[in-house]
Amino acid sequence: MTSTAPTQPLRLSYEDNERVRRICIRVANHSRGGQDRNIRNRIFDVTGTLLRECHLRARPLNLDAMERASIEQVLSDLSLLRKNLNVGTGYFPPTIRLRFQQHNQEAA
Repeated sequence: MTSTAPTQPLRLSYEDNERVRRICIRVANHSRGGQDRNIRNRIFDVTGTLLRECHLRARPLNLDAMERASIEQVLSDLSLLRKNLNVGTGYFPPTIRLRFQQHNQEAA
């Protein structure tokens, strides 16, 4: 019998989690549905999922730079993530480069 230790889920550091939270707030507040709480909450959730999955499983992101960047630049990367990131597997096509992808990391 082989025994396999349970794998720990990947987790963001406290600092990175706070950066993701602040980015999500910016994106949700910028949305056209800004007056509707349900829409803002959905945008917040989807943004958080995309950023966390990409950062942990596909490509490490420079969250500090992303937090300080213009909202248009952030939305550009989020659009690429929404269209191309497989959240279930963490696969992101190696031919697509993100603006906030950490430079010292090559595509997964």
